[in-house]
Amino acid sequence: MTSYRIMIVDDEAIFRTGLTHLHDWGKEGIEVVAQAANGMEALELIDKVHPHVVITDIMMPIMDGIDLVKNLRKHHPSIKIIILSSYSEFELVREVFKYGVDDYLLKPKVTAEELVTIIHNSCEPSAIKREQIVPLLKEPAIIIGQWFEQEDQLSEEDKQQLSSYLPSSQFTMLVTSTAVLQSLTNNSQYELEQFILDKCYEQFHTISYVSIFTKHHIAIIINHEPEEELDLKSIMIQFVKKVNERYTQLKFLHSNTVFSIDLLKEKYTLLQELQSKVIYFSSRSMMLENEIKQNPVEVTFEHEAFVNALKWLTFNQAKEHLDLYFIEVKKTQALDEYSLKRFIQHIIYTVMSNLEHLKLPFTEQSSEKLIWFKKIDLATTIDELEEVMALFMQMVQDQFNEHNEHNEVNLLNQIIDHIHANYDQDISLSELADKFHMNYSYLSWYFKHRTNENLTAYINKLRIEKAKELLKYNDETISQISMKIGFSEHNYFSKVFKKFTGMTPVEYRNSHLK
Repeated sequence: MTSYRIMIVDDEAIFRTGLTHLHDWGKEGIEVVAQAANGMEALELIDKVHPHVVITDIMMPIMDGIDLVKNLRKHHPSIKIIILSSYSEFELVREVFKYGVDDYLLKPKVTAEELVTIIHNSCEPSAIKREQIVPLLKEPAIIIGQWFEQEDQLSEEDKQQLSSYLPSSQFTMLVTSTAVLQSLTNNSQYELEQFILDKCYEQFHTISYVSIFTKHHIAIIINHEPEEELDLKSIMIQFVKKVNERYTQLKFLHSNTVFSIDLLKEKYTLLQELQSKVIYFSSRSMMLENEIKQNPVEVTFEHEAFVNALKWLTFNQAKEHLDLYFIEVKKTQALDEYSLKRFIQHIIYTVMSNLEHLKLPFTEQSSEKLIWFKKIDLATTIDELEEVMALFMQMVQDQFNEHNEHNEVNLLNQIIDHIHANYDQDISLSELADKFHMNYSYLSWYFKHRTNENLTAYINKLRIEKAKELLKYNDETISQISMKIGFSEHNYFSKVFKKFTGMTPVEYRNSHLK
């Protein structure tokens, strides 16, 4: 028997091992001579193991399947190439076929029998290479996936094929987004597709259905008769429950009934858009299409009031503004997931920017901001987003309190000492704020909060006390005394003096003459 030497190239070790042990290949005249985790490793092994057939994945690190195919066709044209693909990679499969591929396999549906047949057919001297991807279109899931993602309309041939595969009069669709899933789990696209296919078979094997995998979505189209509708709902609930045992983050939208294949794309597009609002359903994993509010609603956030609360360090008030906004947004579903997450990230940026003057640790570290942004991006429910926001605001509060407890006594003494040492100078509040690395408004608030006295009033009070001493024991003119204690205008000095003592400087001096 002719022996065909096979190399398996895939970055998933579990898949390479599984394929190697899928069958007793020796009985079929097939020998697995090497495994590689990427195209670069494969090229390093080619001249050592001399395979007849390379079975390669498309998506791999370092060197992907497309570059590997290009290299093999240039330097090893006699080697047969079989592409492994996930459902969601149909456009990449189309691309790689341009460079000369002998066949393809859908990873989640690989069987020993199919692989044996493809290897034998590819290696036959008379085998004709498939330069087109036409056979791929015979898979109903691929037909619908391409139609949903790119094609304007179904060809009559494809429509007829789908009609024979989905013969019943009604269609119901379940759609979920997988956009965040890869960041939350270690599972690959292949493992996800395999799992969903298994659960679909478990729950829907008695009726017609198709599982479609696109780049960021999964759609399950269920074809049924009207009398099956009641039982179908409980079957779908069970399906979602089984999926959530492994992928808790997946939330499915359940469509209204569609009565024609032609309407499936329109319904899928709508559910894709509505999927951006399932974030509002924190405790549920399957929502009805009609539960999503589609009419746009504008909810105003009191941004200026929020910023003022930050500047005055009234954090509870700032939190109240956020809480009120979240209550309205949840009630109206005013923002889609993307807009809601960008809003919260903007709030974090606003808080950090407005509190930089406090020199808190997190305001000086861009990495800290990125950590919070990442938490927001990975949130899958509005409850998680609120929790992230609450934790961030609590961190701000805690660090401010710690900062205050450590510095406020020394800082207050330093401010008072500086005023006493320089009261005879023109003490500008803005320059004083710069000297102590504080915001102008915060300096005024801080001093009033710690002494129960207005900062400007305190400075003037100190100057008037000095003036009273000079008026009693010094013969200098009112104008000279005014200049000596930091007033450039003696008329203004007189007004301030009378405000504090009830007398003009002249009256005060005369009242103390012996």
